[in-house]
Amino acid sequence: MSKVTLISYPSGGFGHFIFHVLTEFAEETYKPSDNKLAFSSTGNSHGTKTYSGIYRDEQYNLTIPNTDKTVLVLCDNGINNDGYAEINAKFADACIVRVTIDTAVRPIIYQTCVVKAMQTTVDSQFTMANWSDADEDYAKRENYTLFYHNWPFGWQADNSPNILNFSLEGLVRDPFTALIVLIQQLGMTICHRQQLYDLCVEWQQANAVYFAVYHDWNKIEQALDSNQDLAVDHIIDLHEQGYINYCLEQKFNCTIPVYDYRDWFKTTKEMLVFKS
Repeated sequence: MSKVTLISYPSGGFGHFIFHVLTEFAEETYKPSDNKLAFSSTGNSHGTKTYSGIYRDEQYNLTIPNTDKTVLVLCDNGINNDGYAEINAKFADACIVRVTIDTAVRPIIYQTCVVKAMQTTVDSQFTMANWSDADEDYAKRENYTLFYHNWPFGWQADNSPNILNFSLEGLVRDPFTALIVLIQQLGMTICHRQQLYDLCVEWQQANAVYFAVYHDWNKIEQALDSNQDLAVDHIIDLHEQGYINYCLEQKFNCTIPVYDYRDWFKTTKEMLVFKS
């Protein structure tokens, strides 16, 4: 029987992209013919050939090609399930590549889960209908802030011996290096290095809209730490503003008055008021 490696990922966790990369750029994996990838309008990689099917529950039946190569299987656990009791029973001794949600990429995963997996819009979720001012921008912004203070999902690193943790933050920061290291950690050999690099650039461009909040907060935090006055009035998305408010409250151990800052911030100098 062929060796099986599982790719376990939360909804919106770029599982199909990782599956495609390991299929096409690791010499030891099975490669279906004519497996070309084109990113969708939302940046997903679902066009890749998932030749072994996708595991979603215990009813899954593995389809293994006639090969001595390593067979990859996508495990779509869902955002609310990051355990492996059923998977370990189904795939005894298989290596599991576990895609982890690092704290810094939570707003990326929230967006990709809603847009890609749920196929809806970010602003359609988590509206507090029982608030008298729920339709006001400042209320929507605060709702996102509270959501991140009470993050409901898991997907942290798991140190079980059959699990190889793969950091989503590492993937976002430097996909080319992160994927090369993953291939090497799996004991495999990289092939078509330049094509992999080009694909990583294309992936970053296709998903740039989700990554903006991550990069914006990093720039803001650097400005805050160095007491620089950085303009932030280009950030108009309420979800991103709400997440940045959460980051500020965590960083400075403060509470931002919702109504007082209903028009949000213009520069980081205004944010430094909360620095103790």
